[in-house]
Amino acid sequence: MGRSILLVNDAKIASDLLDKRSTVNSSRPTLTAVELVGWEWSLVFMPYGQWWRRHRRAFWQHFHPGAIPAYRDVLEQGAHRLLSRLLTTPGKLEEHLRYALGVAICKAAHGLDIAEQNDARMEIFERALRSVDVLVDGATVLEFFPFLTAIPTWLPGTSFLRRLAEDRKNAHMLRELPWIQAKEMDNGSSSRSIASAMMDKIARLDPANAAEEEGVAMSAAGMAYAAGLDTQYAALQSLFPALSLHPEVQENARAELDSVVGPDRLPTFEDRDALPYVNAVVKELLRWHNATPLGVARCSVADDEYNGYYIPADTTIVVNVWSIVHDPERYAEPDRFMPERYLKDGKLDCDVTDPNGVIFGFGRRRICPGRYFADATLFIFVACVLHVFDITPPLNENKHPIHIKPQATDGIISYLDDTRCTIKPRSATAEGLIRRTSSNMRASA
Repeated sequence: MGRSILLVNDAKIASDLLDKRSTVNSSRPTLTAVELVGWEWSLVFMPYGQWWRRHRRAFWQHFHPGAIPAYRDVLEQGAHRLLSRLLTTPGKLEEHLRYALGVAICKAAHGLDIAEQNDARMEIFERALRSVDVLVDGATVLEFFPFLTAIPTWLPGTSFLRRLAEDRKNAHMLRELPWIQAKEMDNGSSSRSIASAMMDKIARLDPANAAEEEGVAMSAAGMAYAAGLDTQYAALQSLFPALSLHPEVQENARAELDSVVGPDRLPTFEDRDALPYVNAVVKELLRWHNATPLGVARCSVADDEYNGYYIPADTTIVVNVWSIVHDPERYAEPDRFMPERYLKDGKLDCDVTDPNGVIFGFGRRRICPGRYFADATLFIFVACVLHVFDITPPLNENKHPIHIKPQATDGIISYLDDTRCTIKPRSATAEGLIRRTSSNMRASA
């Protein structure tokens, strides 16, 4: 259809184009679907420019490395909630993962609590996030024939347009509803949230500037939830089949956790530096099943040339992240879940390519600004699960193990299609620790 698309399958080429030539290649393609489904407020899909810089700056102020320790308590509580729910109903893994992550992220972003069941905010968030698959460049015919968006939705055969209109409403509610609710709360109850810190700053501004700045802040706080929940869920979802298929990983991780943490408490962030194997599990988790296999497309803003190839302006640039982190020349036996590949002499090996340098994107302007928060979340959830649970293959009706072969789903965010496993406490001591922690959390609440 007269469009230029550049597919990059090599980390060096991606770095050359998106790091070293970021001035030319830091924008986003103009997608009809972005505004149609209500995600025009999202930092992820904004074209490069002053408006994008304002949103990025507002977001980064709360997610740079120095800001992450403020969220440790919330993240630890989220991990503890997951353990408690898995102990009670281990067959509801995916529901429990979404709830535990949702609680942690919503608390950090807006200072709001999530109900144990049927929480209205969570339902809106889930519906809004389901719309992101249409945001893949070229995923719908509307990108090639945008005039179709003007068709009246009451006509037969326009159910897809009606669905997009509903998606738009939910995407806007994801941004606006928690902000309004956080604003209505007493200051003390949300004093540690991102939204409350932004509100305090806005309150000191000249009224003439406050309205626009509040819009930027609302979008930045909304992005903390929108960008974090599904990607972190997809990564953690893959942990369980990975462990059930590779029992040796659990054995090695447990030996380290038993030595450093012991049986009487759960891991904390204070233990992280002493847990190189668990850190390697987190790295391998992101590599083994990459949640965003094609990243988010870039767009060139000027003509360019690379190694003899002419790249015209307005070329869509797609980095095949999955191919790069499954390159056998870079990662031996790429389909194996093998944390040992990042270790040497009991420490993390700096000579091995860190998959985080690919998975979180390229270029100072477009690398994921929430990467440090995501890394902290994955560490504490992974460490806590490994410390207390035994993850084994699922069983059939005769109690015989079923060998699963999970496959990655398509879409801008990829999940595993089969996460069946058996989850049980690794010992009576571990079960007692979970129950004690859960009881302490209820008493504190």
